[in-house]
Amino acid sequence: MNGVLKFIFIVVLAIGSPALAQDAAFHQRFADQIGSAHGADAYRSHTALRADVTVTFGGKVILSGVIIFDTPVGQSRIETADGVVMVFDGKDAYVSPADAPVPPGMARFQLLTWPYFVAAPFKLADPGTHIDDAGDKPLDAGRALPAGKLSFAPGTGDSPEDWYIVYRDPDTDRLAAMAYIVTYSKSAHDAEKEPHMAIYEAFEDIDGVILPTRFSLWNWESGTGKVGEVLGRVELSNYQFIEPDESTFTKPDHARIDTPPSPPSSQPPAN
Repeated sequence: MNGVLKFIFIVVLAIGSPALAQDAAFHQRFADQIGSAHGADAYRSHTALRADVTVTFGGKVILSGVIIFDTPVGQSRIETADGVVMVFDGKDAYVSPADAPVPPGMARFQLLTWPYFVAAPFKLADPGTHIDDAGDKPLDAGRALPAGKLSFAPGTGDSPEDWYIVYRDPDTDRLAAMAYIVTYSKSAHDAEKEPHMAIYEAFEDIDGVILPTRFSLWNWESGTGKVGEVLGRVELSNYQFIEPDESTFTKPDHARIDTPPSPPSSQPPAN
């Protein structure tokens, strides 16, 4: 680098660094507060987590069974009460038996979604994440809590255009709620018309790790928080940290691959 370019680089760096450093400091502090409150070090000392899970949406049970995932949330497995096995091996998702009545893309969606919502307190400082200070955001009519907006670098995970508003309980530093959009099967423009919220309602201490046992799902508005009636609930029980065997996260017998939906355009429609 010649002297002129080096001087310009140093000037630009000096101008930009305070804001960048402030953003990075908030991100790290916010992630550390929540992670520490949930026992992040203890969580990361384990290989995988198992739990019974029931997901109710619109008054109907849409998932009942056992969920297993590795603690980095890179691989997961769901065994449903009616005998369907779904596995995500870190790249592909599978459904067994091949003729199981699981809609295309749904196995992959559930294999990625529910482990993330359980492990969210430990994922806030992952590579490719960024958290901006969102100030105090309303959770409902009576409460506003400190929050950060979590976003992702391009190429991070299946849905890098997703974002989350992460609420921190100021009394406990635990994760209180997450508002979010789902771009898995739609564009970001369309997803932002239907933001949702998960409110964490109960936790359990499992070997020094604070894990959610119940959270509810709602519609969400930025200036209001949760709105309308509850949409669904997720309940988890019988948590165990385990050492998975070699077959846990590999393609099951008699399985089909579950192809995710084609990514739609992220551009808003023309007027």
